Amino acid sequence: MAEGPAAARDEVAALLSMMQRVLGREHPDTLTTRSELAKLTGDAGDAAAARDQFAALVPVLARVLGREHPDTLTARSELARWTGEAGDAAGARDQFAALLPVRARSLGPDHRRTLAVRSNLAHWTGQAGDPEEARDEYARLMPIYLDEFGPEHPRTLDVRARLAAWTGFAGDSAEARDQYAALLPAYKRTFGQKHPDTLAIRQNLTFWTTQAGKRNRKWGRADR
Repeated sequence: MAEGPAAARDEVAALLSMMQRVLGREHPDTLTTRSELAKLTGDAGDAAAARDQFAALVPVLARVLGREHPDTLTARSELARWTGEAGDAAGARDQFAALLPVRARSLGPDHRRTLAVRSNLAHWTGQAGDPEEARDEYARLMPIYLDEFGPEHPRTLDVRARLAAWTGFAGDSAEARDQYAALLPAYKRTFGQKHPDTLAIRQNLTFWTTQAGKRNRKWGRADR
C-alpha cells in the first residue's frame, strides 16, 4: 500500500472529485481541497504539476474570495515556491517580489508570513544567480528574527543557516565556516545531536571548512 505524500495526494484527489460533484467547483471548501491537492502533488515529487495546479487555482481564488484574501495570498506563495522547485528560479523570485508588498500591506512588515516571503525572495534571488543579494537580504532579516523570535528559535536558526550558506556562495568561505561553527552548538541544543537538521549543519561546516582551506592554500596562507 502506498504511503506518504503520494497516498495522501490520491486520497485528496478522490475527495476533491466528490466535493466538486456535491458542493460545486468553486465552493470555498472545494477550493481549499484543490489547494491541498496541489501542495501534496508537489510534496509527492511533481513540482511542475503542483505549479500548474496553483497557476490554475490562483485566479479562481482571486475571483471568488478576493485578490488579497489570505487563501489567495497563500496560493500565490505556493505558486511561487513550486515555480522555483520546477526549475524557474527567476520566475519564483519575481513572484515573491510581487507578493511581498501585498503581504506587508495586509499583515504588516514584521508579520511572520511577510518575513517568510522575504526569506523566500532572498533564497530564489540567490538561486537565480545573485548570491550577494541573497546574503545581504538574509543579513537584513537576521536582527528582525532575533528580535521577534529569539536567537535559538527554529525560524531564527533557519535564517542564520541560510545566511551562512549564501555567505559562502557569495565567495567568503571562511566567514561561512565561522557562521556554521557558531550555529552547530545552537542546533545541538535546540534539536539534538542526531537530528537531521543538526547533521546538515555539521556537513555544511565540513564543506565550508574544506573550501576555506583550499582558498587559503591558493593564496599561500595557513588557515588560522
